[in-house]
Amino acid sequence: MTDPTPEPRSRSPWAITSLVCSGVVLFSVLACVALAAWQSEGLTQVKVTALDADKEPRDHGIPLLKQKEALPDYEVQIVTQDLFNHKLGARPNQSATDGLVWNLSSPVAVHEIVGIRLLDQDQLVSDTLVEVPFSRQPVEIDNYRLEFQTAHSAAVGVNSFFRSPLGVTIATAFVLAIIVICIGLFL
Repeated sequence: MTDPTPEPRSRSPWAITSLVCSGVVLFSVLACVALAAWQSEGLTQVKVTALDADKEPRDHGIPLLKQKEALPDYEVQIVTQDLFNHKLGARPNQSATDGLVWNLSSPVAVHEIVGIRLLDQDQLVSDTLVEVPFSRQPVEIDNYRLEFQTAHSAAVGVNSFFRSPLGVTIATAFVLAIIVICIGLFL
C-alpha cells in the first residue's frame, strides 16, 4: 500500500540563494529611491545684498577718480564637506545694494554644504567679507544679507546617495545579488 501524502520537495540551495538575492535587489532599489528623494534638495541660487552702500569695501578712497572701478569685486564660493570650493564667479566693480544674484549651473546638495563665502576678489589674495552656513532663511551678517534658493533635483539625490557609505554598500550588495542570480540561472 502506498502512502497518499506526497513527499515534501526540497529546494536547491541556489533557488533559496536566488530568492534571498531577489529580496536584496528589491530592497536596494527601494532604499536608493527613498534616500535619493530625501537628499534631493540642492542649492540653485545665491543672492547677496549690501545693507549700507557706505560700508562696502572700496578698491581706493580717492574722491572723483574712477569711482566705478573703486566698487568691490564680489565673488561667491560654496564650500562642501569634501572641502571643494564651488566658485560661482566674480561680479567686478558692482555694488550689492540692489542685490547681486548668482545662479548655479548645477545644483549643490544642501546637506553637503559647510559654508558659503562672500569674497572681495583681488589679484593676489581675495579677502573674505563674510562666511555663513547654509540656511533656508535669509542671513544678515555684518553689512550683508544672503538669501539662498533651493530646488529638488533627481540628479542631486542620486549623486548624493551613491557618494554616501550606505549608498556604496547598497550598490555593492545590488551588484553581487545580480551576479548570484545570474549564476543561479545557469546552474
